[in-house]
Amino acid sequence: MREIEALEFREGGNKLLLNEEVYILPSSSQQSNPVVQGLFDSGLARPGAVLIQSPFDKDVYEDSEKAVERFGLDKHLYFSELCGFLGARKVTVEQVEHKNTEGKKTASIKGGVPIRGSGEGKIENEELTSFCNHLYLVDKFAGGSPNVPEAKEFLEQKGLLGDANMKSLLEMCQNPNIQIESRSLQLNMTSEVQRNLNVLARLDISALSLETGYDRHLKEQTELTLTIKVEF
Repeated sequence: MREIEALEFREGGNKLLLNEEVYILPSSSQQSNPVVQGLFDSGLARPGAVLIQSPFDKDVYEDSEKAVERFGLDKHLYFSELCGFLGARKVTVEQVEHKNTEGKKTASIKGGVPIRGSGEGKIENEELTSFCNHLYLVDKFAGGSPNVPEAKEFLEQKGLLGDANMKSLLEMCQNPNIQIESRSLQLNMTSEVQRNLNVLARLDISALSLETGYDRHLKEQTELTLTIKVEF
C-alpha cells in the first residue's frame, strides 16, 4: 500500500492513479472480492505483473503476455457456441494465420493436424504452435432449428454483436426464407483484445516497477485469423 501512495510523488504516477482504465492492486489487498481472490489463487496477482481484462467478460483477466492467445481462443469458443445456437452441425478450422511485425506465418489444417506449407509437420513460429495446440479444430453438433433470440442474447453478453461475421450469420439464420447449408469465413481472433492492448500501449507506466519484457507483445502487434467452415 505504501508503494501505491508513493506513486503520487513520482513523475506520471498521480496520473496513473486517477486513470479509470487502470487499477493498481496492492500486494496486501483484502481478498474479499471474488475476482481479486481469483487473481491471487491463479498466481496472476504477482508484483510487477501487467494484467489485461477480457473483452468478453469483465471478471476475467490474463497476463498481458498471454492475453492475445487466451482471449483469441475464447473468441473461437464463443463463435462455435454461436453456431450451436444457430443449428449448425459442424464447425471446422481449416487454416490459422499468425501475423506480426516479424512477418506472416500460416498453418493449414489437414486431417485435424496443423502443418506448414506442403508436407512440413513442424510449425516454426512458437506463438502459432502454441495457439494451434490449444485450438479445438472440429466441433460437431446435433444440428436443428436456429434459436435466434438466444443466439443474439449470447452475443450481446459477450460483446460480440459488433463482429461482422457473427452478426451476418445471425441475420442469415433469422430469415425463414433462407436455408443456409454452409459458409466459409475468415474470423479475426484478436481484434477485441488488441483494443485493450492499445490502451496499455498508450499509457505512460514508467513510474511503476514492472516485470521485465512485459511490453514485447505490445511492439509486435500480433494478429491471429482463422479460416473456418460452418456446415448446417
